[in-house]
Amino acid sequence: MHGHGFTDDFRKSFENPETFLNSILKGGEVIAELGCGTGFYCKYLKDYASKLYCVDAFCPALEEAKKRAPSAIFLCENASKTSIPSNSVDVVLFANSFHDMENKVEVVNEVKRILKKGGRVIVIDWEKKRTSFGPPERVRMSEEEYIEYFKDFKLVNKFKPSEYQYGLVFIKND
Repeated sequence: MHGHGFTDDFRKSFENPETFLNSILKGGEVIAELGCGTGFYCKYLKDYASKLYCVDAFCPALEEAKKRAPSAIFLCENASKTSIPSNSVDVVLFANSFHDMENKVEVVNEVKRILKKGGRVIVIDWEKKRTSFGPPERVRMSEEEYIEYFKDFKLVNKFKPSEYQYGLVFIKND
C-alpha cells in the first residue's frame, strides 16, 4: 500500500503523470485525491489545482505528502467519510488506491457527495494481470469492476498512463 514500496524515480520510470495529466485536467479546479499515500500525485496535482485536498487514512504517509505539496489541504481521514464540503470538488482522483479501500460503495457515495454536478472522477489503476511488480493480482480491479462501482456516472474517456495500468474518466450526471 501507499506506493507499494516504489521510489519516486522508479515509479516515474513507468508511470509519469507529466505525460498525461495535462490531457485530463483543465487547470484551476478544486481537486481531491482520495488515498493519496505519500503524495506522489499531489506534487503534480498542485500545479493544476486552485485548491487541492490530499486525503489518506494512514496519517504517517501524509507527513511525506506535505513535503511534496505544502500548499495542499491534508486530511487524515477515511475516503468514505471526509470533511470536504458537499458539492465543492471538480475532480476526484483515485491513483492506485481504490482497490485498497474497504468500503467501496461508501467511498463512491462520498464521491457523489463532494463532487459538483458535472465533476469528474479519474481512476488510474493496475491492469488485472500478473506483473513483476505492483500490488498482488488478487487485489487489482478490472475496468469493468470500476464501471460497475461508478454505474451512476458516465464513462467519458479511457487513457493509458503506463503499459501496466489503465485510466478511466467518469462524469457525475446529477
